Amino acid sequence: MLTAEILREVVLATEPDTRTRQRFCMVTKALATFAGIEFDAQSYRGKYSPKHVTPRDLPDDRPIAEWYYKISNPAWQWIYGAIATYGLRPHEAFYLDLADFPIVTVTEGKTGRRRVWPCYPEWAEQFNLRDRKLPAVTGRNNSELGERAAKYFKRVGLPFVLYDLRHCWAVRTLEFGLDISLASQQMGHAVQVHTDLYHAWISERHHQRAYEAIMMRSDRPKAPIIIP
Repeated sequence: MLTAEILREVVLATEPDTRTRQRFCMVTKALATFAGIEFDAQSYRGKYSPKHVTPRDLPDDRPIAEWYYKISNPAWQWIYGAIATYGLRPHEAFYLDLADFPIVTVTEGKTGRRRVWPCYPEWAEQFNLRDRKLPAVTGRNNSELGERAAKYFKRVGLPFVLYDLRHCWAVRTLEFGLDISLASQQMGHAVQVHTDLYHAWISERHHQRAYEAIMMRSDRPKAPIIIP
């Protein structure tokens, strides 16, 4: 018999302050309403939000690359490399058209079809992403595919979550100076969403890199030369 205590145990079995916890709260709330059970799922929802992630929480690019070589399963290794290189949502790595490699096309997913350029392009080659290998997993929907991926990488000891690879891709485009309207299109969300999530992450280091890149351009404006 379904009870409030069973629903509570189901929710508390998930990791606090995560997207998974929020989804379980949403589902158990619906179940409780359907079954006529009094259950306050909202109190267990937690504080997860992409806006709460800070650059301090994200891995550097070197450990991201190093972890690729620690993944023993070739198919999951490919999934990891694709997410890191293209800033994909985890389920989108299962739906890629590689006809224009190293540019890829996301054919299905949360926000539909779009093209994505590699950042870094070197990773597309180093991670051998041309040779696609997909793990033998299925899901009734995109969320389930993403959850299967998250569970695998948690099981092998990845010290950060897959979505951090997507956040790192976004921050990397800021460092490289890619226009946010282009970056947001490639990530599959609105410019305002991109700005809200990532604009505040621009640190002094990012400004310095952008400044140095601009100053090295041969066609940059030059100060007038005054001969006294």
